[in-house]
Amino acid sequence: MREYLQEDESQINGGADVIVMFSARRLKPGAWEQFRRAWDSGDSMPPGLQRAFHARNIRDEDEVISFGLFEMTKDEYHHWRAEADAQEMKRIDHLSAFVENEPVSGVYEVIDTVDE
Repeated sequence: MREYLQEDESQINGGADVIVMFSARRLKPGAWEQFRRAWDSGDSMPPGLQRAFHARNIRDEDEVISFGLFEMTKDEYHHWRAEADAQEMKRIDHLSAFVENEPVSGVYEVIDTVDE
């Protein structure tokens, strides 16, 4: 039986706020390895990182989604972004050299989880 949890912070991730940073990108042909190295430049990750994923479209290897799960509030995200903006923009500029387009990108607040 599936368990649906909605907007009850005491049930979502043990009561923690979760932010998802998500991007869908079309990479330049054959640029995955260069993109991946640029994505993780060795600098520190945002605070609260739980796990990050990259997934490739099974029909098109140059279409990639990337998302990370972060244990942080919206206010903590805004605080981090204000402090790390220059560094983050530099990282994004560098990885953009391997991207044709990025139709979807954003920071999202988890409002519902589904557990099996």
